[in-house]
Amino acid sequence: MKPQKPVKQLPAIEVSLFCSQAAMILRSGILLYDGMDVLRQSYADTPYSGVMESVCQAVREGSELHGALAAAGAFPQYMVQMVRAGEMTGHLDEVLARLSVYYESEDRLRSEVRSAVTYPLVLVGMLAVVIGILVVRVLPIFESVFRGLGGGPSGTVSLVLSGGMALGRAMLVLVLVLLAAVLAVWLAWRAGRQRQVLNAAGRIVPAIGRLRRQQAALRFCSVVEMVLSSGYDLGQAMEILPELLQGGPGEEAAAQCRQKLAETGDLGQAVQGIGLFEPLHERMIAVGAGTGSTSQVLGQLAGIYGREVETGIQRLAGRIEPTLVAVLTAIIGGILLSVMLPLAGVMSTMA
Repeated sequence: MKPQKPVKQLPAIEVSLFCSQAAMILRSGILLYDGMDVLRQSYADTPYSGVMESVCQAVREGSELHGALAAAGAFPQYMVQMVRAGEMTGHLDEVLARLSVYYESEDRLRSEVRSAVTYPLVLVGMLAVVIGILVVRVLPIFESVFRGLGGGPSGTVSLVLSGGMALGRAMLVLVLVLLAAVLAVWLAWRAGRQRQVLNAAGRIVPAIGRLRRQQAALRFCSVVEMVLSSGYDLGQAMEILPELLQGGPGEEAAAQCRQKLAETGDLGQAVQGIGLFEPLHERMIAVGAGTGSTSQVLGQLAGIYGREVETGIQRLAGRIEPTLVAVLTAIIGGILLSVMLPLAGVMSTMA
């Protein structure tokens, strides 16, 4: 028996499509195992046929949908846990519809980031080749010209030549370091270490850290609001939260909130100081808990954080290209100087 190849995670747009189709099937009144069989047939001639076959088989054998998705190994952990919450609350079709919109938006935002990064990175690669040729081939020619003019450069001319050579090598090292960093991030991401990459990026770039906290707050509000509106208590919502917020800034916050809730029994007090919500939003939750309208307040906050996350990602994507272009401009300036300085030395010697 041949070993099975590791299953790759489905792209965000495919996850969105699956959620949309599954929600449509459930709302039409078709039983879950019949609906999964319909989906399996629709994916028969696609690269994801094996994944859908696995999901369909697990559901036929009596597994809940979230268990079948987890066993397939190709769906995001957040989606799996949200499906679990939807099954627990009886709102699976609604959860799937929300997930479809969420992952469609995520795919669009990823495309924006990808398009903002691709062009400058191609330029960086081309510059690495150009600088390498300059340092290895062109600048040594200047030095040989100096030697032919009088036994080698001396004084100011020698200093100018040395400065140009050093600057050229520095630019080459800078470009290679930048390319190595990009390659390391890409390899870590492909190896399934997305959380580690995002955690490191959040520590280095404050804007990314702020976005991750907002996303954790969005998930917190969405899950708790859904569980409460379905008639369940806060304790059951807290059981789901840690698994949804694993590996990010929300994991520790969810654990603190769960502990405080067990001690006080008041969500308004439990969210105070956990580092997940802004002070204004903490007060809104406290007022909602005091007036018996917690689920309405959390639904409102989920909408606010959802818009903030999308806007923040778009803004961050818009800053990537200008930043990389500025770095490239500095590198190109260094290249010009590394060539022009020795050339100026040659011209002054000939004069």
